[in-house]
Amino acid sequence: MPFSNGRSILNTTIEPFFKARSIVSLKVADVEQWLLWMERDRKLSARTRRQRFSFFSGMMDWAVANEIIGRNPCKKVKGAGSRAKEIREHKSTARRLTTREVLAMLDAAPPRYRAMLWLMAGCGLRLGEAMAVSRDQIDFKAETLRVDFQIAEDGDTESGKNSAIQRRHIKARDEGEPGRTVPLPPNVAFELRRHIKNHGVWGPERLLFPNITRTGYLYASYFYPKIWMEALGKGQVKYCKAHSLRHYYGSRLLYAGVPENDVADWMGHSSTDVLREHYHYIFEGAEQRGRAAIATMLTPGADDPTEASEVA
Repeated sequence: MPFSNGRSILNTTIEPFFKARSIVSLKVADVEQWLLWMERDRKLSARTRRQRFSFFSGMMDWAVANEIIGRNPCKKVKGAGSRAKEIREHKSTARRLTTREVLAMLDAAPPRYRAMLWLMAGCGLRLGEAMAVSRDQIDFKAETLRVDFQIAEDGDTESGKNSAIQRRHIKARDEGEPGRTVPLPPNVAFELRRHIKNHGVWGPERLLFPNITRTGYLYASYFYPKIWMEALGKGQVKYCKAHSLRHYYGSRLLYAGVPENDVADWMGHSSTDVLREHYHYIFEGAEQRGRAAIATMLTPGADDPTEASEVA
């Protein structure tokens, strides 16, 4: 970090709080109060607070190394130097797409790539996974989609940026299982059938979404300005990242009461812990909803899904 930036941090967030106090007198509680002050009084983001804390802790390490203080009080502050809270805050403040916005984007997307966005919103595919979908991965009869490939841009070869683009297997979570199988909703299946009828498939891999000239794989550098921004603009949807469609998919499944294990499997997450980190706002208040659900069920004349399944 340049010294000029360090001087700015000292002037704006360290000296105004600690004032003329000697660093020898600082305790763990003082550092914790400083972090709260930056959050509540200065309204700094988690990322900014983490940067300030890291800078301050480095100062304390220097003081310890030069025998000015005996120990660094920052070392006892839990979680302040990690990105966990920053990530959680980002997920909390990230804009969540409404169904109206998603449908507007899908309708406004370029016809050649509209079905790709349907896969992201209706099957939870990441961008690289959607770009890599082939005809062989789709089972219309079983209503499933096998997600086991992705388009990757390594960009680390001598010939320049994006030169190492390739279609490759998704990293296996379990031996012999390189990907995952997800339910194929009927509306997504309809869009895929229409896409294949109108645009066909490309190459020996029978890809659904090659580049616009049908000479190779689709680049992310083309997708964002020519496909994504066009869908946002024509759909009159405020800017958001393409990953928002996948987030929409996961949140709607959880809101609908689909079991966490199934949602995690369909999205390719290693555990439900990842879901709770990304969609914690959905789980908040679960106890209250649980009480209300049981109270509703334990009422004379209430519908009993158990009896319905037994009759069936």
